[in-house]
Amino acid sequence: MSRCEALVMTASPRPGPPSHPAPAGSLDSTAQLMTRITAQLSSQLGHLAPGGLRRRPRPRSLSRPAARRPPTLVAVAHGSRDPEALRTVTALVDRVRALRPDLPVRLGHVELNHPLLADTLAALHGEAVLVPLLLGRGYHIKRDLPDAAAAAPHLSVRVAAPLGPHPLLAEALHARLAEAGWTPAWTPGAGAGAARPG
Repeated sequence: MSRCEALVMTASPRPGPPSHPAPAGSLDSTAQLMTRITAQLSSQLGHLAPGGLRRRPRPRSLSRPAARRPPTLVAVAHGSRDPEALRTVTALVDRVRALRPDLPVRLGHVELNHPLLADTLAALHGEAVLVPLLLGRGYHIKRDLPDAAAAAPHLSVRVAAPLGPHPLLAEALHARLAEAGWTPAWTPGAGAGAARPG
């Protein structure tokens, strides 16, 4: 299996013993998690200027310059042979589009699913910001994404930080553990590895 760090959240229930009640304020569904992730993403995007830079306070006496076309947000997923992974990523991208209808949003996969990142970038013009739907700064962040950007010289491309670590991911993990009948006595951990630390 290829190196991967993709976050795949599925809405289907996990088999196992009856779920323990989750503490108040925890996420009890994938829909809630996606709503909070996209709301935070939308909030962060609201602090960006059209060129992708953080907005600076503008004196009220100055007139606002003509609006520039915002950069295209490219959600970069790893790709998976599991059809549920593609459905989840597509739903997340659709949710971002609904929250920010003024923002061009596209999807690209590192491998295994279409559209591939290279094809997505080839069809764009102007500026693009790659938002990796990955957990850490492994091989894909350090090598594959910069290589894809370099292979699209017609674009001005920036790469954002990956998803993790983020408190929402810890909440999602807790919700999944509760679904599986978690008890505090024993909590195994597993994750996809990477050839390089980070």
